Amino acid sequence: MNTILVPLDFSDTSTNALKYALQLFGSSPLEVTVLHIYGVESTALLMRNIDGVLVKDANQKLSELLKNIRIEYPDVSFKTKIVKNNPVSAIVSLGNSGNYDYIVMGTKGASGLKEVFLGSVAGGVITKTSAPVLVVPAEHTFRPLGKIVLAVGNNPFSDPEVIEPLRTIASMQKSKVKILHIADKKTPQVEKAVASIEDLKPTVDYAFGTGNTNKDLNDYLMKDSSALVCLIRSKKGFLDHLLNESVTLKQTFNSPVPLLILHE
Repeated sequence: MNTILVPLDFSDTSTNALKYALQLFGSSPLEVTVLHIYGVESTALLMRNIDGVLVKDANQKLSELLKNIRIEYPDVSFKTKIVKNNPVSAIVSLGNSGNYDYIVMGTKGASGLKEVFLGSVAGGVITKTSAPVLVVPAEHTFRPLGKIVLAVGNNPFSDPEVIEPLRTIASMQKSKVKILHIADKKTPQVEKAVASIEDLKPTVDYAFGTGNTNKDLNDYLMKDSSALVCLIRSKKGFLDHLLNESVTLKQTFNSPVPLLILHE
């Protein structure tokens, strides 16, 4: 059974991410935890009064939303959680608990890394969680995953186990997998990446372009028919994190298709 966590703030973007998750995973045994997070800053007495109102309102909205969804997906097990906390902290804490196979989130996009680091819940979750995160662009509608692109650079990944969430989705959707190598030149590490998922019979393509990895990837995706892109975040030291452009985060807010982000 797949277990997924879907943060929901009742916006169209988060509701769309929930629907996408159900369409993606709903044909297999599935348990969905819908998480609503709230928080207020006020005096203790006023806070207790507001908390009660907010929780009651959230429960009512969750009940109304899930009523129709349960009819459409009668075999899916739904759980709800209402938590008072910082959104990033709450999602990361649950995601790192080991109880969920995937976190599925919606994103509206952002104009640059400043917005990613300062204002984005999705960006904050991606940098701090160890759980696979599936990011769904606003207004993106589900289509069968005929093709999945695994985009890699010069050092794809060292642990083959990191690919397991991708393998699960590809097998479930009967998807073709393409390894896309974005770099200045071919490197032997790509062959290792191919070997680690040879059971999925991946093809390999190359994008040698401008040196702007984010632009090269998006340009490729606009020409390609892939329905999902997988990116892997490697563990880096704090200095490397500050000095190097975070392609994974930047891609999160510019991708024309959903992203599956795995962590090594």
